[in-house]
Amino acid sequence: MCSGMRILFFVVLLNAAGSFGFAQLRNNSSYEKDRINTEQTRFTLHEANAADFVWASEWTHYTAYDYPEKVIIFLWHFKDGSKAYSRQGDVLDEAGKGSAYLMTEKSSTLEDKNRKKIQPMTRTNYPVKVELWLGKAEVQTGYETEILVDTACFDAPSVEYNRAYSFSACHQ
Repeated sequence: MCSGMRILFFVVLLNAAGSFGFAQLRNNSSYEKDRINTEQTRFTLHEANAADFVWASEWTHYTAYDYPEKVIIFLWHFKDGSKAYSRQGDVLDEAGKGSAYLMTEKSSTLEDKNRKKIQPMTRTNYPVKVELWLGKAEVQTGYETEILVDTACFDAPSVEYNRAYSFSACHQ
C-alpha cells in the first residue's frame, strides 16, 4: 500500500471512530454517585483545642463535565449552631480529572463564610453534620453554596482528645 493510501486509510479510520474514539481518551470515574466519602471524612480534636479536619468526596464524571467551573465546598455544622467551610481543589472538572474523582483534603483550620481561617472545634463544640455543595468560593465574595449534593452526620454525646471521628448517614 502506498503512503498516500495509508494516510487516506488512517484519516477514514479516525473519522469513523468519531466521538467514540475521543470518549476513550476521557478520564472516566468509577463512582456511580456524587457523595461524601464518610469513611475518609473525619475530625480529630487535640488538647489546647487544636484540630485536624479531613474531607473527602466522590464524583461521577458526568457531574464534573456538567459543572466544570464549580467549586467543591464542604459546609461543617457545629453543635452550637456555628458553621465553617472548606473547599476541595480549584474547580470540580480539573480536580476530578487529576484524582480519579476521589478527592481528599485536610487542614488544621476551616474558614468562615468570608474565607477567614477559623478553628471552632472544642470538646463541647464539635461537628454534628457536614454538607457537600457545589458553588463558588471567591476571596472578595466568600463562599456561595449553590447545589446541595450530599449530607453526612455525626451523632455522639461527646468527643475525646486525639481520637479520629468519622461521619455516617444522617438519621431523619
